[in-house]
Formats: sequence, C-alpha cells, structure tokens
Amino acid sequence: MSPNALFQELAVFVLAVIVGSLCGLATNELAGRWVSSAVAGNAALAVATTCTGAAHAHFVDKQPWLSLLPKVGLGAPIAYGVMRVVHAVLG
Repeated sequence: MSPNALFQELAVFVLAVIVGSLCGLATNELAGRWVSSAVAGNAALAVATTCTGAAHAHFVDKQPWLSLLPKVGLGAPIAYGVMRVVHAVLG
C-alpha cells in the first residue's frame, strides 16, 4: 500500500471520528437537560460510536446519509443498552 493511500485512509478515519465526536457532544448537551450527567454521558458515547461508524460508511462506501439515519437510530439505543449491561456485569 502506498504512503498516499495510507494517509488517505487515516484522514478518512480521523474525519469519521471527528463527525462522531461532534454528534456525541451534541447528544451530551441535549440529553444533559433532561437526564443525569451519567446517563447523558453514556448516551453520548453510544451515539458518538454509532455515528463514527455511519460517517465511515458514508465516506468509504459512499452510502447516502439518509440511508444511514435509520441505522444510527437503531444502533445507538442498542449500543447504549449493551454498554449498560457491560457496566452492570463488570461493576
């Protein structure tokens, strides 16, 4: 793999992480108004993780944003639930 291809792959990954992080920050700000900071933080992490994957799918696989929204809408609550179970099991 050429250095240009590696740099481009890294740049796409970093861009996806930035998009996911911004979604997580927005979720934390919005959810923090109605729920505790711990719940808002966990929800923000779930949304950030899911949005990072969706952004990567958009940038790499050229999937349209509108087709990714339902996946994020389903994936974020599932990720949140899994995180809560893991936290409960691990203490």
